[in-house]
Formats: sequence, structure tokens, C-alpha cells
Amino acid sequence: MGGIMKKFKTLFIILGAMSLLSCKITNEAPERVKTISVSGSGSVQVKPDQISLTFLVKSREWNVNTATTGNATVTDKVINALKEAGVDSSDISTYDYRITQETYWENNREYPGRYNVTNSIIVLVRNVATAGSIIDAAVRNGANGLTGFEYLVSDTSSALRQARTLAVQNAQDAAALLAGASGAKVNEVLDIAEGHSYTSRNNNANAKVMMAEASADAAITTPIETGSVTVTASVNITYSLQ
Repeated sequence: MGGIMKKFKTLFIILGAMSLLSCKITNEAPERVKTISVSGSGSVQVKPDQISLTFLVKSREWNVNTATTGNATVTDKVINALKEAGVDSSDISTYDYRITQETYWENNREYPGRYNVTNSIIVLVRNVATAGSIIDAAVRNGANGLTGFEYLVSDTSSALRQARTLAVQNAQDAAALLAGASGAKVNEVLDIAEGHSYTSRNNNANAKVMMAEASADAAITTPIETGSVTVTASVNITYSLQ
């Protein structure tokens, strides 16, 4: 009986020692990792090879049926003119279509006014050099507004890679400068997040003015001065420090 008790006593001592060792390991505070978080950006300008144009066909009549019928007739004429100017039918689509009615006040009473029907046609021009003649074709056949003018690049993958590389380099330089100024050294990347955007630079207001002038003289082609597309990448990077 005494031998059994000694064995249990020994077992309790061993278990107790293991428990104390476990508690000691668990209660140790982890070593704090010093980090630095920085942002970086990079931009690359690319020559556009496409243009997106949005034409407006607007009709204003007292009778809604007259307004919609007239608008449909002119819109159809504009679309046919765009096709004749070299735009593929798959690159022409209706962007927005609306029917609204005006109101006016007389003798402190509100009365219904004329109906406005607007049809917005978005066109993808795959040859930038033909943009001027396409604008002229639309205007001379009834389009009475140019509400959208945007340069596009069909393939931005190469420019985006360059912009991302510049963004990372910018972030690395910032991290090295800040760490060095505080007496530390940049170690490894702990976290990285990326974003990107495309910005079209153009003179939309000038395009509208030139469009109006071109519509008055069929012998003049609307001049389009090619702008640029800026591809921008941004990164947020967290580094560990030594």
C-alpha cells in the first residue's frame, strides 16, 4: 500500500512540475515587432489609341408622341451617318434615354409645358485620327450635343506594370528614409495593398466649341488634338524593422 502511495506522490510531483513549466511558457509576453507603414505612388502617361464619344439627340415638342417620333427619326439618321463614317455597329450603343416634361407658372398656377426627349449615343472610335470626321458626321445629321469625350488605351497592362514598379520603389525609398532617420533598418515586407486608376486628359470644352463650328461649315473637319491617358498605381506597405 505504501509503495502505491509513493508512486501517486511521485506522479503528482511530475504533473505539478509540468503544469508550472506550462504556465511559465504561456505567460511569457511575446517580443514586440517594430514596424513601419508607408504609401507610394507611380504614374505613367500613355498615348491613347481609342476615343469614347457620347452624342446627344434632344427633341422638344408640346406633344409627347411628336417629340418621341421626331427624336427617333433623328437618332436613326445619326446612327446611320456614324456607320457610314466607318464606325462598326457593335461600337454604337444607347447610353441613356429620357422623356421629361417641363412646367411653368402663370397666375400662381403651375401648368404642364413641353416634352423633352433625349437620347444619348455612346460611340467607341478605334482610330483616333478619324474622331473629327465622326463628330462632324453626327452633328450634320442631327446630333445637337457632345456630352462625353474620353481618351482610352486598349491595352494598359504594360503601363500598369511600370506604374506599380514606380509605386513600390517610391514606398521603399520613403521607408528607408524614415527608418534611417530614426536609427533603424528596413527588414521584410509584412503586408502590401495596391490600387490603380486611369485618368484621361482632354479639352472637352474645346471639343464642344469646335463641334459647333464644324456643323456650320461642311467643308471643315473638326480638329482633334490628341491628349493622353495617365495610369497611376498606389501601394500601402508595412515593413518590419531591425
